Amino acid sequence: MTIRLKFHGAARTVTGSCYLLETPDAKVLIACGMFQGSKTERELNNRKFPFDPASLDAMLLTHAHIDHTGMIPKLVKHGFTKKIHCTHATVDLCSVMLPDSGFIQETDAKFQNQRNVKRGLPEVEPSYTLLTDQKSLENFAWQKDET
Repeated sequence: MTIRLKFHGAARTVTGSCYLLETPDAKVLIACGMFQGSKTERELNNRKFPFDPASLDAMLLTHAHIDHTGMIPKLVKHGFTKKIHCTHATVDLCSVMLPDSGFIQETDAKFQNQRNVKRGLPEVEPSYTLLTDQKSLENFAWQKDET
């Protein structure tokens, strides 16, 4: 059986973890994190996914850090509908962190648009919103924590 692992984040940087594991039978995304750091790194959050989110069969989260989970709402916004497998603790943290991140996305876009209007530049949309965050939390399927 052929197994392919593609790195779509956290390569040449330490943020934006996103790995696609492909077999002939399934595509599983491991993390879908937000890029943090310099403006150049943060702008990577605005790019299109290098894969079709609707084609994924599942997602696996190892933990709730925003550089591993921060782009999940954007993934859902662009067609991901499958289960996100993680621990109960990860669900608990994401249920607080992702809506907070959505609020920040909306606020940042609002301020950017105020600047853009003054400069005659087009308006931007947030990568995702609080509403998208709430929808993405429906995909979480927590597993019993094992020790």
